[in-house]
Amino acid sequence: MDDARRLAGAGCPTGTVAVSDYQEKGRGRVPGRTWISAPKESLLATVVLRIPELGYDLEELPLRAGVAVALGIEDAAGIAVHIKWPNDAVAVPGGAAAGRKLAGILCETHGDAALVGFGVNRAQASFPDEIARTACSLLQVSGRILSAGTLLAAILHRLRSSAPGTAWQEELRARLHRRGEQVRVDLIGSGQALQGRLLDIDQRGRLVLGLSDGSRRTVAQGELLTSP
Repeated sequence: MDDARRLAGAGCPTGTVAVSDYQEKGRGRVPGRTWISAPKESLLATVVLRIPELGYDLEELPLRAGVAVALGIEDAAGIAVHIKWPNDAVAVPGGAAAGRKLAGILCETHGDAALVGFGVNRAQASFPDEIARTACSLLQVSGRILSAGTLLAAILHRLRSSAPGTAWQEELRARLHRRGEQVRVDLIGSGQALQGRLLDIDQRGRLVLGLSDGSRRTVAQGELLTSP
């Protein structure tokens, strides 16, 4: 992400990619979180996109990016994944790794550049104790090691084809992790959490919760918690 920001500041064209299999200062979407990645086990990349060239609202970018990463993983690895709102790719229910995180997205803006960073757990046979219950890898889910180049190409293809339109909404809705279940959502930065049934997403990709009093609440920014 830092390398991509420097490239963006130097005037690189939209679509420029900074990629690695190791990072020293990995960070997550939630402040204070880190992204742990041993060398040669993950795919770590950031794409520079020029905001005036997006062709859609900037607020849609993190959601579209999450869909692109999920579809790219499905294309390259031949497995189905769910999307834990707003944009984490997780293993589907039914297996030992159900609901565990395969990939995460971090989007930032700097001037007229949007940086789309993503990390995919590719070849880990195990994880440190602190994340062993919440993370999984493509190796653990599919039983094979996928090359970083193949995975990157598939994700970039999906990100590039995220054109104006609403198809991304249906792709997200079809893969929405824990849809129809009781969930808790951390309202990041407020110190509060909401509890309700995860009903849907709206046209802007906001989470729609059904609360116990029969009302509905839309959430534009938050984190779906792992425990109900």
